[in-house]
Amino acid sequence: MRTWARTLDATMRAYGPDLLAYAERLTGDPDSAGTLLEDALARTFGSGRLPETRDDARLAVRDALRHAAVRRETPGTDREPPDPFAPPAALRPTDGTDASSTREALATLTPRARAVLVMRYSDGLAVPAIAASADLHEAAVRDALAAAVTRMLAAQPHLGLRLEDALEGGVLDSTMVAVGEAP
Repeated sequence: MRTWARTLDATMRAYGPDLLAYAERLTGDPDSAGTLLEDALARTFGSGRLPETRDDARLAVRDALRHAAVRRETPGTDREPPDPFAPPAALRPTDGTDASSTREALATLTPRARAVLVMRYSDGLAVPAIAASADLHEAAVRDALAAAVTRMLAAQPHLGLRLEDALEGGVLDSTMVAVGEAP
């Protein structure tokens, strides 16, 4: 077995479920998550400098997931894109913290807006770190975060999201020391 194949096998054995769960957080859809992970693995192991260890591969696949997630097409892109700052028509603000209504609100976001929101709040990254990790301009990250937070606040004001925190908070280093099983 070739070295890259051993590294891929070791990576998937050690981190496969966590990477798939991360892809699902980025996409919000199990089917899309599987496709996104396959694309990220192909990008990581298909060309260029190959990771030498499973931990290096995990970080490379994570970054490839981020890169691919912000570039996904919105389903039904043949229609005119919705105004990202308009409240979702199907969602009314609620006072509860019902997880299903939060999932519904997340489902109204564009793929890029959802992905940067996950990177900001799930990964704790600041705008420059998101931009570096996903290979985007900082302005594009700021625009997507602003749209995501505005839509989420319109649907779920109780979440306590703040636009200032989304745009100014987080850590600047996108490479963190791996502790445990997080992607």
